[in-house]
Amino acid sequence: MSRKKKNTETSPRFSGEITGKTLRPATWRLAEEVPVILLYGGEQFGVMMLSPPDIEDFAIGFSLTEGIISGAEEISDVRIEQVADGIMVNIIVPERSVKLSETRMRSVPGRSSCGLCGAQSLEAAMPRPPVANGLLPDPEMVLKALAALPGKQPLNRQNFSMHAAALCDAKGTIILLREDVGRHNALDKLCGAMARDGLSSKDGFLVLSSRFSVEMAQKAAAMRFAFVASVSAPTALALRVASQAKMRIATQVGDELMVFDTAKNQKLTSPPR
Repeated sequence: MSRKKKNTETSPRFSGEITGKTLRPATWRLAEEVPVILLYGGEQFGVMMLSPPDIEDFAIGFSLTEGIISGAEEISDVRIEQVADGIMVNIIVPERSVKLSETRMRSVPGRSSCGLCGAQSLEAAMPRPPVANGLLPDPEMVLKALAALPGKQPLNRQNFSMHAAALCDAKGTIILLREDVGRHNALDKLCGAMARDGLSSKDGFLVLSSRFSVEMAQKAAAMRFAFVASVSAPTALALRVASQAKMRIATQVGDELMVFDTAKNQKLTSPPR
């Protein structure tokens, strides 16, 4: 699939006042959040809320992390159309993938803060993750990547509200990054961009600007990441999912890392009754 021109649109401007020692007018750019009507082979899947840039990356990444396709080559086209109330995205996939998408259809809008909204069954919401086979970095390289993350977020510097997901190599260098107002959308966009560039979890580890919640664990596992570093701590359920996938999870604590031992924590914790 050929790469289309990257969406570089800037955020709209809004004026206000900054109060403090002095009162002064200010103009900020704010993040857009638009409804995206997602279809597979013309059949509606659901309505997702996300930021407009990199819609095609999102479509490919979402299809991969939701297990609707097993490889980006199964998508023959991504048709993007501006409609009255948002954006319509029709992902052209084989008939078997259209049928599979129906089992994971969303009955309510997927909000930018929620990666599981509207899943029609417990099995659809909590599938068992595959086992990781990606790169395992040295801790100092993880800290290097985390330190570099804010400087690699051009949209967040504009509007102060964008999450980021980044692929980092063994030296801690950020080699690919995507941003979105929703943390899981940013990850889907990154996964789509990776697929289009021929990159995989064997090429690097994952760094997130957000907390590591269960939907992030599921999406990271779907891409076989072996190591994920996040700015905020994981939830207990996310760590259990990571344990199933044999992923290692790290959180920054000042200038150090807390690296969770997922194998040991399988014995220490149990799901709520």
